[in-house]
Amino acid sequence: MADEIHNCQDVEARLTPYVDERTAPETTRAIEAHCAACPPCRDQAVAERGGRDYIRQHREALRVSASAGLRAQCAACVPRRRSASLVTRWVPLSVAATLLLAAAGAVVFNVANPVQALAASFAFDHVKCFHTSDSDQPVDIQAVQKAWEVDRGWPIVVPPADAGQELTLVNIRRCLSTDGLSAHLMYHWHGQPLSLYVLPRQIEADRIGDSLGHETAVWSAQGRTYAVVTDGHSSDFPRVVEYLRAHAH
Repeated sequence: MADEIHNCQDVEARLTPYVDERTAPETTRAIEAHCAACPPCRDQAVAERGGRDYIRQHREALRVSASAGLRAQCAACVPRRRSASLVTRWVPLSVAATLLLAAAGAVVFNVANPVQALAASFAFDHVKCFHTSDSDQPVDIQAVQKAWEVDRGWPIVVPPADAGQELTLVNIRRCLSTDGLSAHLMYHWHGQPLSLYVLPRQIEADRIGDSLGHETAVWSAQGRTYAVVTDGHSSDFPRVVEYLRAHAH
């Protein structure tokens, strides 16, 4: 309802159904009125819609990467996807619809393996955010650390740029794949997109593998869960993961 939209947090909680055109007309109008007066929320809505459109445009590429068995398993999950609390908490509906057609669809709906589900949702978010982000300049790490703690209420330690790794921080944003809970640190690594996600809750994990054709690493430490996602595959990936594990807190 429109009277539920009072602040940015209210908009954030309804952003996914809004960009999917699933909100009631009065709620849609309230969100649009808020976004008209709030540039950060407007930018977030534009980014989320752009990511949804990008994934829809590439749906066929995702479809052909899935085996017949995986597609059948995904199709079988459709009637119960709303009851899968893991998915509704971690994966925006705009992405979840496409996951049913993707090679990772069965993984995401396999709630018995939350680490794989989390890695897959982050891989989609990685693609979406780098596609919609127009930031490609190094940022002030001290400034973004301070701003994040003020805005979100919990601190992060951002791994600094490293010339030896050819690693440069270019942006930091909230990750909507986890209802805005995670920090998404966006880097350029050897000229390629690389994401580091920090989730302020611990999910026991320690793995390096593939998610949707992206190299991923997930681990937990000190009450938090971390994930690194990068395009393609590289023999240097374990080395940059080791660097990020040593510097992220």
